[in-house]
Amino acid sequence: MHIPRLLAKKRDGHALEQNEIEWFIHHLHQIPNEQIGAFLMACQINGLNAQETTYLTKAMLEKGECLPKQDDAVDKHSTGGVGDKMSLILAPALRACGAIVPMLAGRGLAHTGGTIDKLESIPGFNIGLAIEEMIKNPCFISRQTPEIAPTDSILYAIRDVTATVPCIGLITASILSKKAAEGIKSLVLDVKFGRAAFMQHSEDARALAESMVRVGTELGIEVVAQLTQMDHPIGCMLGNSHEIVETIDCLKGAGPHDTMELVHAQANALGFDITEAISNGSALNEFKSMLERQGVDSSIAQQLIDGPWSVLQRAPQQYTLHAEQSGFIADLDALVIGQVLCEAGAGRSVQGAEIHHGIGIKIHHHIGSKVEEGDAILTMDGPFGIDVQLIQRLKNSITISDYQVATSSRILETVTISDCSTT
Repeated sequence: MHIPRLLAKKRDGHALEQNEIEWFIHHLHQIPNEQIGAFLMACQINGLNAQETTYLTKAMLEKGECLPKQDDAVDKHSTGGVGDKMSLILAPALRACGAIVPMLAGRGLAHTGGTIDKLESIPGFNIGLAIEEMIKNPCFISRQTPEIAPTDSILYAIRDVTATVPCIGLITASILSKKAAEGIKSLVLDVKFGRAAFMQHSEDARALAESMVRVGTELGIEVVAQLTQMDHPIGCMLGNSHEIVETIDCLKGAGPHDTMELVHAQANALGFDITEAISNGSALNEFKSMLERQGVDSSIAQQLIDGPWSVLQRAPQQYTLHAEQSGFIADLDALVIGQVLCEAGAGRSVQGAEIHHGIGIKIHHHIGSKVEEGDAILTMDGPFGIDVQLIQRLKNSITISDYQVATSSRILETVTISDCSTT
């Protein structure tokens, strides 16, 4: 295969054939980064059509290893948000209903928190299961192994530095090549839109949802996508340790309404009603069992459930922001809040940096809540001597109005295969 000719073909807006895409992916380890970057930029500018996206996803999937296919295996994927801890709640709740849950998850990206980072706040939790351990495990949350979709890590690293992350075809192939490798029968996708999402507009989120539903279906997976709003933070607790605390509250049946709305909707999309599993404690028991299977000492796991802050890190200084006037909470800017958390140390500003699991925020009042002057709105657990500009930005993220704003479901719409075009 002559690589410059292949690059020129895509550069000029022509669709690539299956054999061309397969050859490129199967030889990716030998192709220079500048040619990979040129390929990605051509995809970014000209797009990938439906067939090309499917060919790319299949090639990336087939290049790596896969878990055995299981009829009762299900999973969920989110495109990332601020306060999105639904995977941590959903996985054990689904297991309590009899499902197999092989969940590969990722770290935080930009201002969005990562499931793996949150689990790493639990002492002893092993986020790096080997494939052999995954096969024996009925419910796990682990990072991707080097054997599963190995070309994705190469492509993503180069996408990250070549401004080619937003390409819908490349996003689809990256996500679905890993999810299909889990051997799942069903998948629910939480595709977020709004100022704190990677897709700012619902139209872009819908296009991504349709692409992933269509490709997932072609790979033999039953896929449903939900478009959800990401202008405001989800739940009451934000940050790594903090979201573990809220996860336990949710599994005890005491979770915030907006968090549980999404968890129940995702479970329902997979064909499960998790209401009883949460109310009778079996979902919480499955969470504890998952922790123990992934390396957490049983006494630590029990302490975590009984009193989470006796186990988890918590930053030493509290910074509370109060209402400067009476009225109604009209806005909590999730993008600003997520950025402040990241810059304070709860996320990474550079790849591979250490994070402080104990930095986080508790939200005391949500959108639409009535507040009096002096009421606490947000409390940030942070380091001593935090940059005052971060606190000021956090203060600026809050808007109080004289009028109560209307609140509605975060779920805009559901996308199934019948909604997807094939072009």
